[in-house]
Amino acid sequence: MMRASFPLDPTPAFRASMPDRYLKAFDRAAISQHAAIVARRAGSAAHIEIWRQQRGGVGVIVVVADDRPGLLSSISAALVIQGMDVLSAQAYTRRIPGSEGASEAVDFLWLRRDVGADHTMPVAEVDIERIGALLRQLINGELSIESAVERARSSRTVPPGASTRVTFDEDADEGLAVLTVETFDRPGLLLAITLALFRANVQIIASDALTRTGVVVDRFTIVELDGSPIRRNRRGVVQMEVLGAIDALSRPPGRS
Repeated sequence: MMRASFPLDPTPAFRASMPDRYLKAFDRAAISQHAAIVARRAGSAAHIEIWRQQRGGVGVIVVVADDRPGLLSSISAALVIQGMDVLSAQAYTRRIPGSEGASEAVDFLWLRRDVGADHTMPVAEVDIERIGALLRQLINGELSIESAVERARSSRTVPPGASTRVTFDEDADEGLAVLTVETFDRPGLLLAITLALFRANVQIIASDALTRTGVVVDRFTIVELDGSPIRRNRRGVVQMEVLGAIDALSRPPGRS
């Protein structure tokens, strides 16, 4: 007698592998949907799906890839090349069950089309396919991130009274450094910040980004490449790297 076989539900293992702040942010139904998306990665260098479509042409996408230094920069570069603007982002890291300590990034990004495009046009499957292909090329070293950096630079006028603040706080629960960046929104901002952090030889282990009325507040929990906390004598260097990258973003291409 043959017995019917059913695929195992990936939700319990996925739920157990995700950090507490993720579990507090999403309900059971969403977690089950995310677990299915992560399971569909199936060994690909990077897997991207649209999770939800929202009003005003905003699409919420999930990006799944092996966690590594510079991954968020690569994701941001692929979005810039495809002409997508990041309205909000949440980045999580989980331990892959049965993988002897390997980590996987599960990132959520709220996207819409960049300045100059029709913001009301939804993020489409063809966009996701192209972003995925670009991200895999960036991960594999087949595409230079510098092309995205140049495309991101613009001569957008600084709004009256606009300023940029880059500060450090302590995560009360984890004892880790949290870098907060508050500035006015512009194309390629997330790419500029994440690339500056990569060049400063720090690793992003968690991220939350939010844009409201043209003002961006990005929070990054960061550690040294070996996983140790950021030393206090290093924090000034990291702040200067980020400030310099944001300043350069507002200068037209070809000017230093």
